[in-house]
Amino acid sequence: MALRYFFSVILAKWLWCYHIERQSALSNTMDIRTYLFEPLTGELFVAEISAVESGILCGTEHARSRAAALGLNLESVAPEGSLLHSGSPILRLIGCAEDIARGEEELLACVGKASGVATAASKLLAQANGNVRIVCGAWKKVSPELRQCLRHAIAVGGAGIRLLDQPFVYLDKNYVRMFGSVKRAVERARGIDGRTIAVQVRGDTNLIAEEATQALNAGARVIMVDTGNVADLRIVVEVVSRKGFRRHVKIAFAGGINSSSLDEVVEAGADIVEVGREIIDASILDFRFDVIGRA
Repeated sequence: MALRYFFSVILAKWLWCYHIERQSALSNTMDIRTYLFEPLTGELFVAEISAVESGILCGTEHARSRAAALGLNLESVAPEGSLLHSGSPILRLIGCAEDIARGEEELLACVGKASGVATAASKLLAQANGNVRIVCGAWKKVSPELRQCLRHAIAVGGAGIRLLDQPFVYLDKNYVRMFGSVKRAVERARGIDGRTIAVQVRGDTNLIAEEATQALNAGARVIMVDTGNVADLRIVVEVVSRKGFRRHVKIAFAGGINSSSLDEVVEAGADIVEVGREIIDASILDFRFDVIGRA
């Protein structure tokens, strides 16, 4: 009898330890939301994403795709590029409790940064008032997996993602340095048919006025003053005007431009303005995710 009692105690302890270990293993692999929402199994909820501040909406297609992947049903989605105000609804969806919780975690990220970038681009376009073309090529400086999203956001905001819309050859400072002069670089590029030639001038191989003159004489149709110095821009505008090319040559300007300096750049005569950080580093536009009831 004593031996039987001893073995029964040992077995009970073993079963208890096995239960504890199994529960621990389950807790390590199970999403905590699965446990939390188990009493709500079979119930459906309605949630809505809305804007907290004014701006331009971007990223809805990405949000639509992620919502579908999470098993959420979309009731409504605001159009890409919509003008938002505080409280503007952008997306309404239906799903079970666990999927709704996952949606809150993932969907805000689909629209926040993209809408921030689109809004920043839109504000600069409004400030320029059609006097210059605003472009942002800074998307090239971010990691490849983010580029498509940022390119799309820039375009939704109304800015260009390239210097020109038509096919062109862009000769940057390193091309010029390797050829030894603006003249040689542009002359070589003229061998490519059907493309406008754009060349960067910085005063690296000669005075910036001389580099602009070489660009004009060699056949460039866009001169990019990439120094961030408005005095250099004025010099190039004067050279292009004095030589009779002003109606046929576009003058672009880049280098740390933001909303504070844009008006001066426009006044100095730029046709195209490259804006980098003020667009690409824009803060996220704030949105909120609210469960508004049961389906």
